[in-house]
Amino acid sequence: MTDHDITSPTVLLTGPTSGIGAGMLAELIRHPSRPRLLLLARDRAALDRALGTARAAGLESHGVAVDLADLRSVRIALEQVRGLLGRGPAARGIDVTLLNAGAQFTDRRRTGVQGWELTFTVNVIAQHLLLRGIAPVLAPAGHVVLMGSSTHRGKRASFGLVPDPIWRSPQELATAEPAPTGVERFAAEREQGGVAYATSKLALVTLSHGWAERLSAVGGRLNTYDPGLVAGTGLGKDMPGYMYWVWKHLMPAMRVLPGATSVPVTARHAVALGLGEEHPELHGGYVEIGRRTEAEAVTRDAARRRALEEWLDAATAPYLPSSPVTEASAR
Repeated sequence: MTDHDITSPTVLLTGPTSGIGAGMLAELIRHPSRPRLLLLARDRAALDRALGTARAAGLESHGVAVDLADLRSVRIALEQVRGLLGRGPAARGIDVTLLNAGAQFTDRRRTGVQGWELTFTVNVIAQHLLLRGIAPVLAPAGHVVLMGSSTHRGKRASFGLVPDPIWRSPQELATAEPAPTGVERFAAEREQGGVAYATSKLALVTLSHGWAERLSAVGGRLNTYDPGLVAGTGLGKDMPGYMYWVWKHLMPAMRVLPGATSVPVTARHAVALGLGEEHPELHGGYVEIGRRTEAEAVTRDAARRRALEEWLDAATAPYLPSSPVTEASAR
């Protein structure tokens, strides 16, 4: 039995209403540690349903609505989280942070509220802002798990379903493609959307090394979790109807292949990693479906890491949380 089985850890989970996040929530609800849950999601109705399920199981659970495409929304959510944690001697830090939420789109023309390319906003900029806001309120020895992806390795690691990432300067990665001047073939647009997703995950894994160093300075841990190919999740909801039907109903059969899996299996490993039941001493590591591996060597490139971190620090600085708001403003 681990310490977490006794101490009822405070666990923050993003994206708990569908896909792998919903699987993680199910694992947390039945976990013997009886964790206190902080759930962050975009869909308020779905968030309320998730809270109802957790509370029906007897868990103390709080929900905060957040739109990762809007950094102002992320700031407000972080302030609400701080309010829920409380102040003074009775304040509780976050023991485990599971940053699961992310997005994939069929183009890279769309932007978030602040004008940056939407995939990069949700999967990289918002994650960096969440990390900056959560780091000061981590409990001693707090553990953060980032949701990585094998797509950062290139198309060979995604059964050819997602194109290779293409690295550029952070400013270029954050800049959306211009509106088409003529007829744009869907296949070409979808290719760009896939590149944007794979590159965003390459950027997030690159970012993880610097954040592992930052958190170790205050006694925390950070690891990256690769869920493997999990077909059938809502990640493909931006596809055209016929393609999403195939993704949802036929592609899950791929879970028998090496590197592919199902929601329950990958969610169980992700929660076990977060709670320290698997790889309890690992820090700055990369775990694929419960198995420790190594991220691509290019993610440790010093110049690339420095440029990315400096750009993100500047981009997120105006949206850092200030004073916490009252618990009444959260659900």
